[in-house]
Amino acid sequence: TGTWNPFSLAVLRLGFTEPAFTSPLNYNKSAGIYKCAYCRTPLFSSKAKYDSGSGWPSFWRTIAINRVSLKREWDGRIQCLCASCGGHLGHVFPDGPT
Repeated sequence: TGTWNPFSLAVLRLGFTEPAFTSPLNYNKSAGIYKCAYCRTPLFSSKAKYDSGSGWPSFWRTIAINRVSLKREWDGRIQCLCASCGGHLGHVFPDGPT
């Protein structure tokens, strides 16, 4: 891991939500692999990234089976977590490309 500010840790470990359109990864167009910010496990390929218009980086598939886990929250939303460390990655929405 690296140097962490309290808000980054709150997002990763407590499931807080970063404000929409604030992540530089949302605008990244470079080819490559997206890794968990906490444990560095490879999770997504840039080939599966798309612009959902939501303000957060969006992917339509993981890089390999069992890299992420899903958990239904109290309000019905589906949380996406790193399967290796449990880091909060965001939420799953049915807005992917067809």
